Amino acid sequence: MSEIITATYIFLDTLDNSKLIKDLTKHKQNLLKNKEILNQISNIKKENNNEILIQKKKALYQNNDYKMYMKFYNELSFIILKINKQYAKYTNTKEHHCHEPRI
Repeated sequence: MSEIITATYIFLDTLDNSKLIKDLTKHKQNLLKNKEILNQISNIKKENNNEILIQKKKALYQNNDYKMYMKFYNELSFIILKINKQYAKYTNTKEHHCHEPRI
């Protein structure tokens, strides 16, 4: 078991130091400094009209920092999805039965 734990820590350290995480963090920091983008995001969250929502999201996506942040966010989400699928396979929790006793 200790080799799995060691490998997990190596994986996490590698991920922390990866270009993916550095790029994600850089673009997130740029977005957090941009009050106009933050206001656009806030307005999008309040929008109920789907047509207007799509227009606002397209306008937001024109911002390079937002576009790149979403790109790297999606890449990281895909990595996490793959890990979770493996975990579910190992633990037979595909149907959320992880707390039921196994016979």
